[in-house]
Amino acid sequence: MDIIDKKHVNAGQKRSIAQKLARTSMILIFIGLFIRFYLINSQSTDTYFNFEVEKSLCQQYDYKYPKSFIDNNSVVLKIINDPFFRNQSALKLSKAVQIKTDTYDEDPLVEEDPKYWEDKFKPFHNYLKSTFPKIWNHPNITIETVNGWGLIVTWKGENKDLKPILLTAHQDVVPTQPSTLKDWTYPPYDGHYDGEKLWGRGSADCKNLLIGLLESGEELINFGFKPKRTVIYAFGFDEELGGERGAKYISQFLVDKYGKDSFYIVVDEGGQSIAYENGVLLALPGTGEKGATDIVIGLNTPGGHSSVPPNHTSIGIISKLISLIEDNPFESIFSPKNPTFHEWQCIAKYSNELPRHIKHAILNAEYSAISNKIARDYLSKQSLITKYLISTSSAIDIIHGGVKSNALPEYVEVLINHRIAIESTFKETLKSDISKVKTIADKFDLGIILNDDTIKNKTKNGYFTIKANSVLEPAPITPTTGKVWELFSGNIRHVYEQLAFKDPKSPYFNKSVIVAPGIATGNTDTKYYWNLTNNIYRYRPGLTTSVEAHAHGVDEHILFDSHLQIIAFYFEYLQMINEQDSEND
Repeated sequence: MDIIDKKHVNAGQKRSIAQKLARTSMILIFIGLFIRFYLINSQSTDTYFNFEVEKSLCQQYDYKYPKSFIDNNSVVLKIINDPFFRNQSALKLSKAVQIKTDTYDEDPLVEEDPKYWEDKFKPFHNYLKSTFPKIWNHPNITIETVNGWGLIVTWKGENKDLKPILLTAHQDVVPTQPSTLKDWTYPPYDGHYDGEKLWGRGSADCKNLLIGLLESGEELINFGFKPKRTVIYAFGFDEELGGERGAKYISQFLVDKYGKDSFYIVVDEGGQSIAYENGVLLALPGTGEKGATDIVIGLNTPGGHSSVPPNHTSIGIISKLISLIEDNPFESIFSPKNPTFHEWQCIAKYSNELPRHIKHAILNAEYSAISNKIARDYLSKQSLITKYLISTSSAIDIIHGGVKSNALPEYVEVLINHRIAIESTFKETLKSDISKVKTIADKFDLGIILNDDTIKNKTKNGYFTIKANSVLEPAPITPTTGKVWELFSGNIRHVYEQLAFKDPKSPYFNKSVIVAPGIATGNTDTKYYWNLTNNIYRYRPGLTTSVEAHAHGVDEHILFDSHLQIIAFYFEYLQMINEQDSEND
């Protein structure tokens, strides 16, 4: 009995030990999974990340303002707060909106039809001359035109050795579709002002900037301002068509007169005036732009009677190509080369609303592939805007094909508009499209011709053609270190925090604004000014984003406070730069 009992006890002990080991193993596995989950989500696995680095990210500079803000700020306070000034300013912008300067894709070149352009822009030029006589008649200001209607206003500085300042806007506006007129709250060319908003085509893009620049210029003249640097206002007249008639000629004029890399700064429309992201109020001067290209893909196939169609007509085949392109978007890229990277690091640093693991992932994205993937996935799902700020987009915009219901289509083509990611190139974008065309061509035994080069021989079934209608590489990135950025961003903080946000009626009363670099998904006339300076900022002060202002859409409008902030910004900025130059003389 004792021997049997001992055997049973030993067996029981072994089972007990095995069970304990199994339980211990399960506990250890659970603990390991928990730790792994925690570390992935907290991103504390990244030993490469030094949290001291976070302190140096998104440096904010002190307010930058002219001495007049302390000694005699009556003018800038008048600009922001005075009801009479406000109404007079609204009248100037309203009348500018009432003059139609819409441009169309099919508009002729200036030399092809000078009368067409004269009828469109002479009334606007006459209006500017009569509205701003102190500028047009100033002894140190010259008014010149290039290619007919590009306008250059040059305020000669006292020190010719200092690089000039270039401030730009455009005179033209996008057309208004007749079918949408009934949907406007006020007619698009009435320039209606209701005391809070000014409505109409061009009120937000971008006659408000053009008129605001000239208003600030007149206020500076009234104040006795004499620039050390030459200040140039340049206004193109076909920005909405790509700028080939306007800004392109203005740029060449300036290069011929001043030389390459001859400007202190260029400031144009763009960027995000004010953005509110995850509890952080941001001002986002554009310090770069995505590239752009239109790729046209054609498909040639044998014709025939539609009563005996092939399994897939050319329209059917190209539809499969379109699906392939749309179903396989470009990979997102989140790197320090992109201003959006630094924008979101600012948000991560200052936000109390971002989930902790997302905050850490964004701050750590430069050092960890896992963190970078988490950050990219998060931004890609935030909105279409954030998605395409970090990736190349593909928009199927135009398709043509077929001529008759009983005839098989012999030729069909599709136009794909790509906005090229900051880190990418036209070559990479084209390569991706060619790869997708090749997939479809192989499936249906078709040839491929790229421009005049044969990639795959034509077959009896037909062939694809590929060509690029236009190519714009991503813009060079403007530095966000150094004196130029410090003064520009400091002036933004000054105008918002010390002027605009001091009004108790402001939605941002006493709020702080974080200035960070950014980009928009579109392009501006600045593409013609790359060779003038490294310091190109796309920024228009104000409280209304282009989306909120319905720019290009029905009910385009501007909060009039935003317009006054444009005037105040340049009134303060040009004085402040002048004083910096005086100190360095």
